[in-house]
Amino acid sequence: MPISKHGIYWNPKKSPYNFEKYDSNLEQMMMEKLDADPAVVKWMKRHGITIPWVDVQKHMRRYVPDFIVEYIDGHKSILEVKDPSRVDSDEVKRKRKAAEIWCKRRGMEYAVATVG
Repeated sequence: MPISKHGIYWNPKKSPYNFEKYDSNLEQMMMEKLDADPAVVKWMKRHGITIPWVDVQKHMRRYVPDFIVEYIDGHKSILEVKDPSRVDSDEVKRKRKAAEIWCKRRGMEYAVATVG
């Protein structure tokens, strides 16, 4: 299980903001990785994207993905960071399916990443 470590990532190199908040150590590690990746032009956590999805009880939910990332070749991606133990959970699968449809309609891709 990831450590639930909340905090502020100050002065990110590739975010348009002077800080980004993280909700886990995995998100913090991904921020560092995105800043160091030469293929990444821009990323942000405070992106304002909300994706509707349906839970197992058929209730409509709202999902805010972790990151939006723009790459040097111009393509954009929604990036979700997950602990490997949660990647195959029903909730993550449902959110992923909804996010993949949302992204496809916008010419984007969706990816789940594990950081470690």
